[in-house]
Amino acid sequence: MALRYTAKIYFDEGEVSHESGDDPEELYNWMLSKTQGKFGNFHGEVIDNKTKKVVKCFRKSPPD
Repeated sequence: MALRYTAKIYFDEGEVSHESGDDPEELYNWMLSKTQGKFGNFHGEVIDNKTKKVVKCFRKSPPD
């Protein structure tokens, strides 16, 4: 049986990491922990694999 959600992390326009699971909150926390302490234009999203809709997302911008 396929997992329900997929999380992807991007730096600028390129994908740097991805993970799948059945809990969107767990995947969201995974994205935040993977980018903790890193600087740059990181962003990510958790996608429902059935509907292809984004259920959670984040954006981390570099400091000015």
